[in-house]
Amino acid sequence: MVFSKSTLRKNPCTICLIAVNLINFVYFYLGVLLATLGTGYNIDPSTTNIYFCRFRFYISSVLGCLQSSYIVLASIDRTLITSPNAGTRQRSTRRLIIISMIGISLFWMIFESHALIFTEILELGPVNGILPTLLMIIFGCWTVKNIRTVSRVRPEINSIGIKNITVIRPVIVRPKDQQLVRMLSVNIIAFIICKFPSTLVLIYEQITRYEEKPSDQQLIEQLILQLTFFWYFVDNGIDCYTNILVSKTFRTELKRIFVDVYHTYIRHRN
Repeated sequence: MVFSKSTLRKNPCTICLIAVNLINFVYFYLGVLLATLGTGYNIDPSTTNIYFCRFRFYISSVLGCLQSSYIVLASIDRTLITSPNAGTRQRSTRRLIIISMIGISLFWMIFESHALIFTEILELGPVNGILPTLLMIIFGCWTVKNIRTVSRVRPEINSIGIKNITVIRPVIVRPKDQQLVRMLSVNIIAFIICKFPSTLVLIYEQITRYEEKPSDQQLIEQLILQLTFFWYFVDNGIDCYTNILVSKTFRTELKRIFVDVYHTYIRHRN
């Protein structure tokens, strides 16, 4: 709701963040809710119905890939908008970001379609690998480097003769763009902290899958897998709180939403 406000929704990065928040919302019902029912109450249709299992695995795989891809895409957009080069900054447009998101969505929907046919009720497989994490780190550091480069630029005055004076103004990153960079940076950090442990555990399981393990070790590994699986979904529910902490614009718009709701409620009561 905050990102859909007129002050933010025109920004290309905001479009990616809106998509990520929608994915987070769906994740709670296809990921956390079903996992809680299965682990805590032994209610899990995906363990008995192969069609539901395939559909759940397909949707989870697609959503996981889209979430990381959209964050990477938002990182690329922030790298473009903070570039010292004017031509590079002009590439940050809503049209380009929407076309990119549609293309990425179609790619992952087709690429993961094998899950609808070949998935069996056996075990979990990794959703997000190491590549999205590396891309987020690369473009995040690149964006920080651009901001530092821009902040170090000083106005230069070149004079030729008496009347001809050329003034080169430094690039100014707008406050809203700076706050979006901060919000995105925190999102990337949360994504890495929450998603990467499960990736490491799943990689370990694939490497040691043919080794004979005592029952105690199997129980410990299963417990660690379950803990990392629930930890995997933590960042899907904390974006709002982290955005409140790091962005004044976000806090202002959120406060405005609550005030509007309150006034609407009072108006209807009267």
